[in-house]
Amino acid sequence: MVYIHSFKVIKNLILAADVLKSITVYRYQEDLRVLSFVSRDFRPLETYSTEFMVDGQTLCFAVTDKQKNILLYSYIPESRESVGGTRLLRRADFNIGSHANVMFRVRCKLEDPSTGKKNTAAEHRHVTYHVSLDGSIGYLLPIPEKAFRRQQMLQNSMMSQLPNLAGLNPRAYRTLKSNRVDTNAHRNILDGELCCRFLYLSHMEKTEVAKRIGTTVDQLVDDLMEFDRLTAHF
Repeated sequence: MVYIHSFKVIKNLILAADVLKSITVYRYQEDLRVLSFVSRDFRPLETYSTEFMVDGQTLCFAVTDKQKNILLYSYIPESRESVGGTRLLRRADFNIGSHANVMFRVRCKLEDPSTGKKNTAAEHRHVTYHVSLDGSIGYLLPIPEKAFRRQQMLQNSMMSQLPNLAGLNPRAYRTLKSNRVDTNAHRNILDGELCCRFLYLSHMEKTEVAKRIGTTVDQLVDDLMEFDRLTAHF
């Protein structure tokens, strides 16, 4: 370690971010009063901020870096690549285009303000917000596998459906930026802003897009509205 500038704690787990050497996970054993090493990312990474990402029983570790990326790591000891669990595995990455220096978690909003009903399925799910140096704010929201697949197809369709501003391709812009030649992009994070542009298409365009990806307009809209309800804290 060179310089640890951020500590995040959840129960007995500690997530530490180093200014040059990425993130490390520790576990505190209260009965023995021992702080032990669990796992870490062995690749150099100039971190800006870090936070846990909670989806029920699933826990991931989010980190932002100097290249304006958000990266998600998982602890998967049964995987050969993790070397017995000592190495954190990168599961997703996304370039946000800003230096995010603050991250924090908020539990998903369970009550729908329009109906008053509670979404118990999201009771143990958290929204991980990030705030950047240019004043922008964004968030990461874990979503069910089926909804992810639908929205992923929608995202791919929207890339070809909409004209790109200044001829810039959203896929290339959001791809992981790195100075290392051996770093492969994992993606697995959807561009929510791009998906939400589906709502502003004409009825005919919405129907055409939904038919192309094998679903209905109502299903796609319901997904997007559900994401908005779960994150409607501000």
